[in-house]
Amino acid sequence: MNEYDVLIIGAGTTGTYFSYLMAKEGYKVLVIEKEKEENIRKNLDIIHFPYDGFEEVGLPTSKKGDPEYEKEFFETYNRSALNNYEKHNKNHVAVLHLPLLIKKIRTMAIKAGAKFVFETEFKHIMYDDSHTIKGVVVKQGSKEKEIDATVVVDASGINSVVRRDLNDPYIETFEIGPKDRFFVLLKYVTFKDPKDGAKLSCSWPYYKCWVAPQMDNKGAIIGCGQSTSIDYARKGMDKFLKRIPLPEWTLDHEEMGSTPYCRPPYSFVTDHFIALGDAIALTHPMSGEGIYLTFKMEHIASVVLTEALKRNDLTVSSLWRINYVYQRDEGKDFAFLRAGMVGAMNMSEKDNDFLFSKGIIFKDDNEKEPDIPKALTSGVFHKMISLKSVNNLLVAFARGNALKNHYSNYPETPDDYKAWKDKADRLWERAGKISDLDKDE
Repeated sequence: MNEYDVLIIGAGTTGTYFSYLMAKEGYKVLVIEKEKEENIRKNLDIIHFPYDGFEEVGLPTSKKGDPEYEKEFFETYNRSALNNYEKHNKNHVAVLHLPLLIKKIRTMAIKAGAKFVFETEFKHIMYDDSHTIKGVVVKQGSKEKEIDATVVVDASGINSVVRRDLNDPYIETFEIGPKDRFFVLLKYVTFKDPKDGAKLSCSWPYYKCWVAPQMDNKGAIIGCGQSTSIDYARKGMDKFLKRIPLPEWTLDHEEMGSTPYCRPPYSFVTDHFIALGDAIALTHPMSGEGIYLTFKMEHIASVVLTEALKRNDLTVSSLWRINYVYQRDEGKDFAFLRAGMVGAMNMSEKDNDFLFSKGIIFKDDNEKEPDIPKALTSGVFHKMISLKSVNNLLVAFARGNALKNHYSNYPETPDDYKAWKDKADRLWERAGKISDLDKDE
């Protein structure tokens, strides 16, 4: 008999939330984490979380007075590379302290029956005689220990240590390397004039930079995300600050981290195994944010896993619906966006400014849908956007549409997976990725 029903590797946001979902269903859940409890996600403090997301994922709404709550805002906006054509979008967002949010969910999970063990490192997967996953080997101090479990969940983050330890036809073991991440540099600043404190979040997508509210009403968080390295993010930040005038400020401190920015694996499951969150590169192609998206996907996974545990059937076929539901819905839309963004970013600042002027890609809530072919044709004719940029954009979105159509036909069972995967590989090879555009200036 297995020691645990669900064994989760990683006690960050993903693992903690999934432990709560499964423990409240009455299953015996263990979460192991290599870090000390007090060090969980200390590298990044402030996150933004959509207010309607709390109810959707079954969490109590954070409000004033809660330890994790800092403030909220009701609108976000974007500007062009030349700082023009501000696009406003209604978006009720909570500003939260991530370490305290994790602590809150952990308390809920423990109350539901989940167990957490810290300073415990995953070493490798254990298999039974039929080569079926039966648990893991971990290291506590100088000693190794075996832990049996019915299902193993990789919530280990970008390092994806469990997924990459597998040798299975349904699980890709690629590393989420420097070219597959956004390295995030956050400057917490105080403005010389307190009236300049950020009340809303404004992004400049061309530079992959933004200015957002923080806990000090006199200041802001100036952020930049770039692939390759933190040094590259710093160069991107310097370029942004030279191009875009901001009120005078002084630096309080910096935070650094990274988030996945690549296509997720085609399958998140195999026999007795599920991968979640950053371990499967689950982030939004436009913003790079992933916590809310991961929580939504974990809801799907928890429903499917609960049904599988009730049937005592943890085969890949039994868990496959996690793949099927996600890939045919959000997966297909994000595949389109991820490919399309390659074209949207592959142009000059002037060309980006033109797209904003016509509401192409970046649109205000109150703007009408543009006649894109007419706008682009007119733009080229009047030399407001280059023919090369238009071609890059159209090619990228054609490739995005091909991916979207392919993901819309994601196989309902594992039987047709290999043929589907082979075609997806070819489509992604053509689409490329944003990091292919990186160049020093």
